[in-house]
Amino acid sequence: MQNNGEDEEPADEPRLSAEEAEEISRLMSDPMGLMVSVKVETEAPVAGAAVRLAERIRTKLGQPDCRIQDDNDGADAVLGPVSGDAYDPGPTLRAAMTALGGHWGEVTVTTNIAGPVHYVIRAADQSPEEAGATRIHLWAASAWALIRYAEEHS
Repeated sequence: MQNNGEDEEPADEPRLSAEEAEEISRLMSDPMGLMVSVKVETEAPVAGAAVRLAERIRTKLGQPDCRIQDDNDGADAVLGPVSGDAYDPGPTLRAAMTALGGHWGEVTVTTNIAGPVHYVIRAADQSPEEAGATRIHLWAASAWALIRYAEEHS
């Protein structure tokens, strides 16, 4: 049987390591992964405030390896992807609310082309993580749905 070369890869074509392939797979799945977004409303920026709250949520969710991305002024942080259903983010939002404690308002559910976004807000208490804050906002949704939500509400 003659080999016409269709089964062979060119020798000079670069190949990904297992770690690189895993990282690319993770990055490609992130837009559909479940995320929790934290916004700390303050009179003046409080460095790291949102990250500290996201860390409390991460601990409550039992996902110590989950990434936290923050903005430069400390007001916003996104935790994820977290385990859970991005098409039913309510249970994850409730777990985040429990992690931070306090008296939360009613959960608002918005659906956009990318999926549902669950949102809730409460007044800040005076715990060390919330010092200087006036209100705390939480969102739970897929990364893609959060991006669409932000675009629609900006």
